[in-house]
Amino acid sequence: MKYELMLILSPKQTDKDIEKNLEEIKGLLTENGFDLVDEDIWGMRDLAYKIHGNGKGYYAVLNFSGETAGLPEVQKDLRLQAGLLRSMLTKVPDDYVLLRYETLATTGKASKISSPAEELSKKVRGQQTRGAAKTTTQENTEKLDETLKAIIEDKDII
Repeated sequence: MKYELMLILSPKQTDKDIEKNLEEIKGLLTENGFDLVDEDIWGMRDLAYKIHGNGKGYYAVLNFSGETAGLPEVQKDLRLQAGLLRSMLTKVPDDYVLLRYETLATTGKASKISSPAEELSKKVRGQQTRGAAKTTTQENTEKLDETLKAIIEDKDII
């Protein structure tokens, strides 16, 4: 089975600490019977929202393969890993090929990937106007009232 592990490391670490953390995580994978297939280091990127007071994070994506028996141990060890802000482990199809961030950035597809994160960031930071939400709710209420009035006045309904 193939898996993908996305990591966000703390930007407060030095380059050596980040490299050491990545090597430790790769070691965790091999200790638990997994083979590293591919890796893509994205580097420092803005976060959609702050995590532990950090607005940026060091991103890395690791693809690996192996049996599922070692996953619980890997997940437990990841929770104990110092300097790791977030991790996301997903199962991917056997024919899955890692798309490199650099490739997506040069083709212009990287910006399409980050747009949901930008929208989430706006919501979290409260930049979305509250007046627009009230107007939408008021319009929905008026439409519902009109529909109910039409149903009540309908002579065909007994």
